[in-house]
Amino acid sequence: MKSTGQNTVSLQPLNAPVTAEVTVPGSKSYTIRALLLAALTPKTANQPVKVINPLFSDDTKAILECLNALGIQTALTTDKAGQQCVEVHGSLDDIQDRDYTLNADLSAATLRFLVALSAVIPGRQVLLGKEGLNNRPVRDLVDSLRALGASIEYLEKDGYPPVRVSSNRIEADVITVSGSTSSQYISALMMIGPLIQTQGDAVTIELPGEPVSKPYLDMTGSIMEAFDVTVVNEDYRRFVIRTGQQYRCAQYIVEPDASSMAYFVAIAALTNSTITLGNINPKSVQADMRFVDIVQQMGNRVEYHGNQLTIHGVGVEPLHVDMRDCPDQAQTLAVLAAFAKGTTRIDGLQSLRVKETDRIAAVEQELAKMGIRTEAEADALVIHGGNPQAATIATYGDHRMAMAFALAGTLLPGMSYEDPAVVNKTYPEFWQDLQQLGVGVEYHSADSVNHPEQSAEGRKLVLTGFMGAGKTTVAALLANKLDLICIEMDELIVQRSGRSSINEIFEQDGEPRFRALELEIAKSLQQVRNAVISTGGGIVMNPIAMDCIRQNATVVFLEAELETVLERLNGNQDRPLLQDKAAAADLYELRQPLYRQHACVRLSTDDKQPEALADEIIQATQNAEMCIV
Repeated sequence: MKSTGQNTVSLQPLNAPVTAEVTVPGSKSYTIRALLLAALTPKTANQPVKVINPLFSDDTKAILECLNALGIQTALTTDKAGQQCVEVHGSLDDIQDRDYTLNADLSAATLRFLVALSAVIPGRQVLLGKEGLNNRPVRDLVDSLRALGASIEYLEKDGYPPVRVSSNRIEADVITVSGSTSSQYISALMMIGPLIQTQGDAVTIELPGEPVSKPYLDMTGSIMEAFDVTVVNEDYRRFVIRTGQQYRCAQYIVEPDASSMAYFVAIAALTNSTITLGNINPKSVQADMRFVDIVQQMGNRVEYHGNQLTIHGVGVEPLHVDMRDCPDQAQTLAVLAAFAKGTTRIDGLQSLRVKETDRIAAVEQELAKMGIRTEAEADALVIHGGNPQAATIATYGDHRMAMAFALAGTLLPGMSYEDPAVVNKTYPEFWQDLQQLGVGVEYHSADSVNHPEQSAEGRKLVLTGFMGAGKTTVAALLANKLDLICIEMDELIVQRSGRSSINEIFEQDGEPRFRALELEIAKSLQQVRNAVISTGGGIVMNPIAMDCIRQNATVVFLEAELETVLERLNGNQDRPLLQDKAAAADLYELRQPLYRQHACVRLSTDDKQPEALADEIIQATQNAEMCIV
């Protein structure tokens, strides 16, 4: 493969149609809304709001870091059933009257929701993101808030982030906002509705025209209802929120992501496979549930059995469809249409011009590489399908470009994709889930960027594994042999905590405090070089912390059987999570697949001396690539 100067991934198609089951992650849209509403919920008796089964992705990381920057404390934990959850301990009462910088990365929902929130909370907030986000408009939302007296200024380009919000109170009976560009503007105002001061008995959000993406407004209304605030939807012309309502919720379970599900619905159709998706809510109001109907229109059969959805794929046929209400899957349909014999027309795509990239132009360019002719209009795309050819696909910093065009690689040999890590925005496990389905996935590094032993920036080894795997001892030996610094994360956590031991942190402050400190330390080590880092056994339960610690690193999983661990740590009182042997066994089973998922190199430590292990790691990592994050 010719080098493109960046990481790429190549796919090998399925050998034959498959019958498989896939579990997709939690909904991005619900996760972001749930975390925001959890922060807006007053805490009774200091009890946190638990958001269960959230999506852990770059967008999730963005809103969590913004909430943390405002002083709203969160913690990543697991519940008794072993499900991951985010505990939101803080509330608006924790926000002080000072200056804040809130970086939303590439998450438009996070930025737009927090622009509205910033108008009704103390302090002065500067809201910004990466270049792709700063090119996405906020004018209609800002105009609406300014009309209510909010003080908001553009810091660079008129109509776009970054913006500074200086007001802390809004009073209004009626708010007017256009939803012709994005429904997120309306959702943002809906969610802060209970915080808006009014002289009447309700706050009414009026829309001068028909909004795009109506299902996302249904989603916002449904999650507000789950948090005990009722919104009356008057035919998408106005939304009425009665005064006196307050967010209340102890826990919220995030349903699976319909957008992520859609890629596997499409794969089943394209490859004539039968794929069953579990934990699906057949009554979900998520916009991309409509994609199931679209695939049926292309000739495929769909069955619901309780919370399971099965797609019996038979191929794809051309069609004419309006995707105004579910534009996020237009790219997916465009790729399917490339394989359909005939002409497909997709209408209602005006919002795609102002997403992470101009998605209509991007789809046109990449389909052209595959020999597929297209015709674009202001809000429509026509695809003349037939016989697509393999190509290397540019992803434009857009997660949906990568995942949509990955469909082609499940059927067509020779497909490859630049910047595969872009899927981390919403679906970090996407490539792994393709692999589980039977698709061959091969990563390729840029010429030297991902070879730590050759990098001018220095080498970074991260050791992970369960308690008793030997991380601390082996890390010290490795650092000495390679002339690198040795960093013990647990030691740094203890130093920052003000306590005398890990055990004391757990006993006096609780596990959520320990995990919060762990995340702080992981962030501080993100750019470290020339080091061997020994992690705590539970860091893999915190995807955000793992994302930080894996940056520019080779991750080595030191694997040990549970019996080995229990024997090594027999009588050790400094391991608070190991005191209950049955619970320790459950924890071990929960963490093992996560260690494997994040590892660049796996080595067994059973019946091996630390010195020999250190030498084995050096040999195994000589040509190991850094993990793609």
